Amino acid sequence: MKVVTQGLSIALLLGLGFSAHAQKHVHGEGELLIAQEGNVLQMQFIIPAADALGFEHQAANSSDKNAINVLAQQLKNSSHAIDIKGQCILQSTENSLAHSHSEHDEHDEHDHHNVEATYNFNCKTPVMGFSVTLFNLMPSLNALNVQWISNTGQGSTEVTRSNPVISWQS
Repeated sequence: MKVVTQGLSIALLLGLGFSAHAQKHVHGEGELLIAQEGNVLQMQFIIPAADALGFEHQAANSSDKNAINVLAQQLKNSSHAIDIKGQCILQSTENSLAHSHSEHDEHDEHDHHNVEATYNFNCKTPVMGFSVTLFNLMPSLNALNVQWISNTGQGSTEVTRSNPVISWQS
């Protein structure tokens, strides 16, 4: 049953992801997609690379590569992205920065690149909300458009640097 639950949550998150990718790329604004089913909580951040790294081009020098490596390490620790109110254990995390060192022949200087970070948690108690700490890591990020599907329903909101709290309590 646990595999079915995780599979459903992943499907829900991916479904939300397609709608987020269809939205326009705006510097200073990112996306946060949340899927919760039972004890499984998944989150995906989609942030313009200009806000996450300070640049959108392919890593051109050692300074760019260092910025990518530092951010990749920081994103492995979920506390750099969120502060969960509840008893959750990080099960896995991944981000798109591992691909930032590779060459992309089809990209030109006008392409807009995003940094994506996904977190998977196992929670002992239902999560009814949390604070976004990612704003502390990315000074030019001002807002996140949030979409969620949780144990109690679905919804959307915007969180900002000055109001980083997400809650879906009834």
